[in-house]
Amino acid sequence: MAEEHILGQFQQENNAEEEVDNRLVQPLMEIFPEACPQFLRQICKGKRHSPDVLNSLMGEILDVDYPKRRKTESAPYRLNASEQLEQMKSILVDADPEYLQMHCDRLIDNPDYLKAFVSQAIETRNYPTLKEYLRKKQLSAQQKQYTSEFSVAKFLEVIPDPFQYFADSKRKVDELDYRSHNYAMYYLRNKFAMVKLRSIRECFIKNKEGLLATCKKLENYPPSKRRASKRGKVAMPSIIQNIPLLQEIAFYDHQEEITQFLSQRKLQEEMERKQAKAAGLLQTCACCYDDEIMPNDIASCEAGCMFCKYCVRKSAEVAFGDGKLDFPCLGDCESHFTLPVLQDVLNPKMFSVIASKKQVEEVKAAGIEDLETCPFCDFVAIPARDDKLFRCLNPQCMKESCRMCKEPSHVPLRCDEVEKDADVKARTYIENKMTEALLRTCYKCGMKFIKSDGCNKMTCSCGALMCYVCNQPVKDYNHFNGPGGDKTNLCPLYSDTNQLHKDAILKSAEEAKNDIGISVAKKLKIDPTADIQHHYKTNTKPVIPAAPVNPFLGLNREDLLLQERALQMFEHYNRRLHHRRGHH
Repeated sequence: MAEEHILGQFQQENNAEEEVDNRLVQPLMEIFPEACPQFLRQICKGKRHSPDVLNSLMGEILDVDYPKRRKTESAPYRLNASEQLEQMKSILVDADPEYLQMHCDRLIDNPDYLKAFVSQAIETRNYPTLKEYLRKKQLSAQQKQYTSEFSVAKFLEVIPDPFQYFADSKRKVDELDYRSHNYAMYYLRNKFAMVKLRSIRECFIKNKEGLLATCKKLENYPPSKRRASKRGKVAMPSIIQNIPLLQEIAFYDHQEEITQFLSQRKLQEEMERKQAKAAGLLQTCACCYDDEIMPNDIASCEAGCMFCKYCVRKSAEVAFGDGKLDFPCLGDCESHFTLPVLQDVLNPKMFSVIASKKQVEEVKAAGIEDLETCPFCDFVAIPARDDKLFRCLNPQCMKESCRMCKEPSHVPLRCDEVEKDADVKARTYIENKMTEALLRTCYKCGMKFIKSDGCNKMTCSCGALMCYVCNQPVKDYNHFNGPGGDKTNLCPLYSDTNQLHKDAILKSAEEAKNDIGISVAKKLKIDPTADIQHHYKTNTKPVIPAAPVNPFLGLNREDLLLQERALQMFEHYNRRLHHRRGHH
């Protein structure tokens, strides 16, 4: 208001036709960039530039609450679809990117809804995860590898000797789930179109759902028991996630191709060996001393010592199994095998693990400040100093952990409020005892029940009668002290159910705490009795009055007369009916 008043005064004086010396205005605008330019021009009117005048004006401005320059609000910048998606990925780092893409495309024109979606996702964490997305992608690639994109060479990379692998009786085979069983039955139905479905089903079950064993039996199925005509093919169900079953089907369907490929490769290797031997190119392993190693089966350490790939692979596997990440030469030199050499001799999965662990060790050895490691895997990162959580970006982990206690994220609880296994067991024991105190059990059929209101004479669905207060069987109302009664030694017919429940729960909880040694000195991190008082205070219902209430209270005079007349007629009718029965 003060600024508007001062500005208004100068605007009124603006009518005076006085020239403004810009040599005064310009320095003042530089010294007071937030001041309103119109205000500065106004106070400079009629004055000429000089150091004294400039100093006088500066003092005058500093002595008043001068009006500020009006800020023009620029229109908020709107992110395009790709920028918005990247921002969502940076906020929800462990979310499925396809899920984020879908919601980004759907809500890009509604910023408020998009903001609400992100806020809810952060709060609930109820969304498909990046780990699930990567697992689906990996699974999809494996499914294609054994179905639509089958390749003998790639198949042999995974299973180098499939005939021995699938013939091994000790090979572990998991029990088929419903989808896998259904998929296998559809495959067998189409593959053996001349065999009756009943026979296929019986054979499959007899062979303990072993697909290859069933196929071998059905191949030799007696012609006399076959169908007269070929059964039509049916469409296969959607692709399954059971990779071992898909491997078996792929092997059975491509046995001839695999056999031919292996035969050709063996002939090629024999021919190359003969040529290498004739040219004197065969090498000797310095570990096992085999002197007929092909040049492409040799691996060398950094110093040039030569070994067969088999020896290098076995030594690397043993060293890694012992927790080592250094792979020294198998000879007398002090050099090591490099990562490219290990990549050439090890299977991709093991090499990937070794390379990842070596990278982590190298990063840790660099002594980088504030570097932290995920408690659940080897992923390392430098989180923000004010961030209490460590967010792992390893696709195989993706867990959030507390940077203080290294436990899974327990926000908003403090570290000392998080329950350990012993705390959970103690709390669960007390909660179970509290539940038992709250429930009533029918003495006749064993059904458990609880009442919300009404009288304390309970009738079970089996017909049994019992008291809700003392849990004892009853026959009639003689067990209870009715409203307004003076038999205080009996159980009340009506009582405050909430108070009854609260007292029973607290008593049972106290007994349970004593049983497991919980005292004032040794408290639970999460006490199940902490909010009992508050719960029953906020959920209290009106108690049924102890004395009878006039049912006609509150009616007007005409309604009251009608009600009383109806009651008199009803009582007169009952007396006459009772009198007639007494004469018979």
